[in-house]
Amino acid sequence: MSFYERQDLIEGINNDIKVLVVGCGGIGFHVAKLLAMSGVEYIYCFDPDTLEESNLNRLDITTDFIGMNKADIVKQVVKSLRPNCTVKPFPFPLKDHTYPKGVDWVIDCTDNHEAQLNNQRMAQENGAKYLKAGYDGERMSLNDRVATWDSGDTQDGYRVTPSWAVPAIVIAALAVGKVLKYRDGEMGCHLKDFYNAA
Repeated sequence: MSFYERQDLIEGINNDIKVLVVGCGGIGFHVAKLLAMSGVEYIYCFDPDTLEESNLNRLDITTDFIGMNKADIVKQVVKSLRPNCTVKPFPFPLKDHTYPKGVDWVIDCTDNHEAQLNNQRMAQENGAKYLKAGYDGERMSLNDRVATWDSGDTQDGYRVTPSWAVPAIVIAALAVGKVLKYRDGEMGCHLKDFYNAA
């Protein structure tokens, strides 16, 4: 049985796309991994940050990766799962001069409001669909644009938010589901809403 024999039984999944993941931390790491596991063959990853011990509460990797660039880590992990997947890591921020051509989706997993606005603009200018995936503790959202309520009013636009594995993995899975199958959907909810649904 091939990797995707059972997946191919599900109508409407399109994994013949190129995806750019911006931010390879708690959400972006899992987004890239799940894209590859779903058969997406071209993934571009941008993140200038290095892995810290505090990141490990939401990533299923060992302490051996501490100090390495997050985009490079994504490549190593994805290639170990799907050797045929082309993963291009970029250990710096996404900018106009580094934007890869031919991308179908930009999945923005960053915490910086100004960067999000620029990522959204670059996606639009290059004909890609934009998706902002985020969470704050237990509240999660998937939006086709940068949230208008987020003014980026922190000193550098970056917020240290409460984080744990469950919402990071859930929102990553929902983001991958959106780009592969449920393209028109957006959502915002509290994690507990999944448990209260009847």
